[in-house]
Amino acid sequence: MALAQPQQVLRDGAESAAMHNAAYDRGLAESYTSPETIGEMLQCSALWQRWSDILGSSQDSAFVANLREELSAARAGIRHRYWQRQARRDMREDSDLSYFDKMHARAESWADSQAAGYATGADSKISSMMSWLATC
Repeated sequence: MALAQPQQVLRDGAESAAMHNAAYDRGLAESYTSPETIGEMLQCSALWQRWSDILGSSQDSAFVANLREELSAARAGIRHRYWQRQARRDMREDSDLSYFDKMHARAESWADSQAAGYATGADSKISSMMSWLATC
């Protein structure tokens, strides 16, 4: 899926990064849980992958440079792999692999939807994505 840059790139890159950082901070403050199920872990993995893709395609170096470390491309890659490993680890030898595949497909679809919403540039969609990343 090709990811469009959100419309908010019309803002100054540093200003946009500050808005993202603030939304992430709000998400951290409001998050009372962390992923527990395989499905939730796979959603987090997929969402961090989408965020990594967004950063990788960004042409606004000021935006990328002013994001907090937790939202960096390097950290996104680490979190993507972490949640993927956690989900696999939670699978038992006797677990149904078709269930894992089904949950993985759902997580990928959900993350695509989140990334598409983010790409609209609507503040509410950006805030939602940052909140989800904070939970993950």
